[in-house]
Amino acid sequence: MKYKLLLILLLVAAGSLAAAPLPDSARITRTTEYQDQYSRRLSSPEGAKYRVETTLIDSTRGVERLYLLPSGKLYSYQAFLKQDSRVWHGAHLEFYENGKPRLQEAFVLGELRGIRQTYYDTGVLRRREQLTPGQPTTGECFGPDGQPIAYFPFSEMPVYPGGQEALLRAIGRNTIYPPDALRAGVQGVVIVNFTIGADGKLEDVRAHELPAGASAGLRRTYSSLQGAAVRAVRQLKPFTPGQREGEPVAVRFSVPATFKIQ
Repeated sequence: MKYKLLLILLLVAAGSLAAAPLPDSARITRTTEYQDQYSRRLSSPEGAKYRVETTLIDSTRGVERLYLLPSGKLYSYQAFLKQDSRVWHGAHLEFYENGKPRLQEAFVLGELRGIRQTYYDTGVLRRREQLTPGQPTTGECFGPDGQPIAYFPFSEMPVYPGGQEALLRAIGRNTIYPPDALRAGVQGVVIVNFTIGADGKLEDVRAHELPAGASAGLRRTYSSLQGAAVRAVRQLKPFTPGQREGEPVAVRFSVPATFKIQ
């Protein structure tokens, strides 16, 4: 009876182990890719600005992404919600190449919340501010010596001369309907992505691609719309550049180009 009871206990334990969830390490998946300065994927490390290591922990605890410099040092840590890498959720950290922290902030379901802190490359606190959705940002700024200075916004977006309406009007004026698309009756909206450099000039102007399942015929005709949209955007005037911590920076930007047969 004693041996029989022991055997039953072992069988129960074995069944429990078989039914138990896999350890975290068995569910974690990791991928590595390389990106240039415009966040475009590269096929090899050659010419890459970042090595991007993405870790999918599991379907409930999300995605972590590390951006590493060619030196191997960590530049940025980002956390996203579940498998949807478009929704920020969790810590966002940035570092200087000397390893000192540059930025500390956090997202909740895609919204910035809590305390944001930034630092000089010496480690001196540069900014501390409270982030609350729907409320004005409040905080304090400090000089390189650690002494308080007048508060100013963390970031400002680029501005086109005359504002957003002037930008859309300029794209409309610059857009020429391709004859082949006009004959085929193809119309729609092309999203054009580009970078506004620290000098306000446009760089890396590209049209958003069609979904992978689009037909070859649609791709041929749509490509003419894409080309026309890119040419229209390239004719835009320089922007007032975006700023971060009071300094001009490059900012990725998107605009629509509408093609409609009247």
